[in-house]
Amino acid sequence: MLTTNRLILRPIEKTDYDDICEYGCDEETGQFMLHWPKTGEQVDRFIDNCIEKMKSDGLTWYEYVMELKDKKKVIGNITLEVREAVAEIGWISNKKYWNNGYMTEAVNSMIDYAFSHLGVIRIFATCTDKNIASFKVMEKCYMVKIKTENNHKSYRHGVEVTFNRLIYCIEKEGI
Repeated sequence: MLTTNRLILRPIEKTDYDDICEYGCDEETGQFMLHWPKTGEQVDRFIDNCIEKMKSDGLTWYEYVMELKDKKKVIGNITLEVREAVAEIGWISNKKYWNNGYMTEAVNSMIDYAFSHLGVIRIFATCTDKNIASFKVMEKCYMVKIKTENNHKSYRHGVEVTFNRLIYCIEKEGI
């Protein structure tokens, strides 16, 4: 568990289902993401899969929820996938709490944790160039844009999509 001034970041739990559905099933919230929005059933399976992955030996997948300290309400989640000394970070949050600095606070905390406790020396994050809020969070967290992949192809809910993908990176100081 990690704490910031306003948030508790902790591993995802089954009891988070209702709060995650509030944002995870919302089309506007997930409009720029490949794996969101989800149906309620998909959210349930997602939670189960995350819990199972985090139980495994050689943990490489971290799925933490962002919980408001004062309200005990989950307002988002952050994924950190670690491969050796390199990680990829991603996030989603409840639109009711956008533009309050919560995501920047949470991402900074996860980056610090990865650098200080997980042996990570480099962290990447990606988003479409249309997801202005996400790349602004990356920039506020001192990540630097290292590449734009124009006409990047991927799949969203089984359908091929093409978008301009931004790749940001931050490296641990002193490496």
